[in-house]
Amino acid sequence: MRFLIILLVLGLWACQPKWKLDPKNVDKQLTQLAPEHPESRIKFETRLGDIFIELDSRTPMHRVNFIRLVKLGYFTDRLFYRNIYESGIQGGGEYLDRLNYLVPAEYIDALKPVRGTIAMARYDEGNPQKSSSPTEFFIITDTEQAAPYYKNYVVFGKVTAGMAVVDSIKHERSFDEKPVVPVRFTISIDEDH
Repeated sequence: MRFLIILLVLGLWACQPKWKLDPKNVDKQLTQLAPEHPESRIKFETRLGDIFIELDSRTPMHRVNFIRLVKLGYFTDRLFYRNIYESGIQGGGEYLDRLNYLVPAEYIDALKPVRGTIAMARYDEGNPQKSSSPTEFFIITDTEQAAPYYKNYVVFGKVTAGMAVVDSIKHERSFDEKPVVPVRFTISIDEDH
């Protein structure tokens, strides 16, 4: 019986999605994966409506990483778990659910944190290159409040439809940046919009 339980656990472990990357070669791995993940449009489905985002080709590692995780199902039934005071909403994989790698920084002068853009969060400790979290992101709701984020967080796309939904999520009741009832979302590749 013990042998069967061990076999079952190993079988389930082997079926887990391959979310993680080798932290020493993230840039090379994402470059190699790019031909398998050419998409750039994604769709967030929430109880408040849908949000459509176009990822920017000028940040190829961020785009490929995000698309890859979307296709692997990482962003299924996740939360917008933070209302960042006046500047935006944050969601994705939370700190305790973080993966084993960071995405190398791709700061582009023309990509600024303005209303309707999406940027990756990052961890400050032990991260002098300002590399991005592979799973935590935020959508900007106020350009002026987000000005200090320029070249501190990689902007890698923009909302093309559904900004009213983003605003609705931002206006959900929260306490000390934590929504009272977090809004769940699932991200898929947008092939119709």
